[in-house]
Amino acid sequence: MENDVFEILEELEEIVDRGTKIPMTGKVLVDDTQIFELIDRMRSALPEEIRSAQRVLYERQKILDEAKAEADHILERGKSYIEKLAGENEVAKQAQSYAEDLARQAQNYAKEVKLGAVQYSDELLQQVEQNVVETLQALRHNREELRAMAKRDQREKKTEATE
Repeated sequence: MENDVFEILEELEEIVDRGTKIPMTGKVLVDDTQIFELIDRMRSALPEEIRSAQRVLYERQKILDEAKAEADHILERGKSYIEKLAGENEVAKQAQSYAEDLARQAQNYAKEVKLGAVQYSDELLQQVEQNVVETLQALRHNREELRAMAKRDQREKKTEATE
């Protein structure tokens, strides 16, 4: 998907490179139909990046849910162990300590998994955001150049018409 946008941008660059050079202006004439087609293709490609971000969020939630389920499972094992050993005082104390350790371990594990999932999701979303921003900047720049070229062409036509 990201490659689609970059491929379209490369095509856009090729169109500009192949455009007719206007002497002494540093400007290039390009076929606006081709440019608009590329812009439409780019718009079509962008929503996939957004869907990718949604998949990342879904995966993050899935990881968090699995971590919580594992923590719950560990807690249940600890409770079960406590109930089994509750008959004897010393054994009950040991079981309580063991259960508390298991609970702390489960909570620490869940926190670590959650932190990792959040960091991973944030990194992926940051990459998607950066791609979208760069694409929008490129589009805005290209549109500005196209508008400037159109205005210049109109002025030249007016100048030719008055001569």
